[in-house]
Amino acid sequence: MNLPKNNPARSSQLSEEIFAPALEKRAAALFGALTVASVGVEDGYAERSLYSVSYEAQLLEDYLDRHGASHNKRFHLIRQDVSGIKWVSQALSCLLLIKHGPFSYPVADKDWSDKLLLSHVSASTSRLKEYLDNIVDSLNANWLTADLSLIAQPSAEIEIHPPLPVLPADRVDSREDELEGEHKSLTPRYLSRFIRLYKKWDVKATTRLTADSNAPAFMKKYCTEAIARSFQSKVHNLQSDYDSYLRNTKHELANPRLRQVRGAVSQCLHLLEAVTALTHLYERHRNQEHLTKVLPWEALIALIINHLVLPAYKCIETCIPLAEELLGELSSSGSINVSLPEGVEMHARPLSLIANVVKHHGLEVEIECDGEKANAASFMGMLVLVGSRPETREYRFYGDPGAINDIGKLFQLGLGEKGLEDVVEAFPYLK
Repeated sequence: MNLPKNNPARSSQLSEEIFAPALEKRAAALFGALTVASVGVEDGYAERSLYSVSYEAQLLEDYLDRHGASHNKRFHLIRQDVSGIKWVSQALSCLLLIKHGPFSYPVADKDWSDKLLLSHVSASTSRLKEYLDNIVDSLNANWLTADLSLIAQPSAEIEIHPPLPVLPADRVDSREDELEGEHKSLTPRYLSRFIRLYKKWDVKATTRLTADSNAPAFMKKYCTEAIARSFQSKVHNLQSDYDSYLRNTKHELANPRLRQVRGAVSQCLHLLEAVTALTHLYERHRNQEHLTKVLPWEALIALIINHLVLPAYKCIETCIPLAEELLGELSSSGSINVSLPEGVEMHARPLSLIANVVKHHGLEVEIECDGEKANAASFMGMLVLVGSRPETREYRFYGDPGAINDIGKLFQLGLGEKGLEDVVEAFPYLK
């Protein structure tokens, strides 16, 4: 049997002589974006330029990674510099949105926003610009060391546009019919989510770092990239949901102070976006000796906590009294006293059903047991409350009438302990 002859496999390695001119060509866009951005970070249109820098750095970083530059002696420092430029410029771009706008929503505490928040943002942008300049200088030096040609750039020009006129927001969105019925409690539910976000924020995570603080330990416990992304995601969802369901609707027109909540959410989001970018940079690159020379990590941590995380928390905190006032005005409240049915114990499954009922309705409900209270949307909170009082069989729930009514029915059905069929039939959303 004659086996077919296979052609010799092509080499999986690319010679540096071939890669170098290709890299020069590919890097032209990043060098061009850096040239424009360096015209003046303090000007109102710098954010647009920095966004381009971050985007082009991402593309170049991907290109370097695809060709294994991070493991190549000649090009690996360039790859580290490009990554540093990407994350610092991204964070700086987010902060300049706060500093220069446009910002179309009012805030609850204008004095704090105009003075203290702006002070934090100004300190951050000044320091990040210094870091960015250092990394760009490092990139230029490593570029020449790698015997690469710097791409000649045309003179950078930034077009200054006059302010755009803004039409009055007096139009009720055509989606208003969709917001009736099951969406009747949309505004209270939104405010409840806003308040819950604030309550879940560990106050210890907003402690100002000092020279005596253990900065790396603080980051590991309170500000990992996973934690930062989780909070950023929650705040982003709040912003998206407001724009999708409340903006330019009769709900907003009837409660114009809601726009102040949206303003707080927007400020917080831009700060957290910067936190996530810089935390990623810290976690992924702090052990790289090269970037350590241009990025003082402990100073960067202090910037993240003192000038970004702390103000992000304050953006929400300054709006909480308004959110609670609006929630009180827009929400009705009910209560119910219930007893455990004969033969039923308050263990994990019944508590899970109660928590899911409350979460479905999305408004605040508390459970009271022997004078102590817990959030009825929190399975663990109720488990601790009930577990420490195993003899108690009488409970009181109060808060959102819709959820209260369903909890009463749930007790009548035996909390699922006599079979879940009746419970699922009565509450399809518990499937």
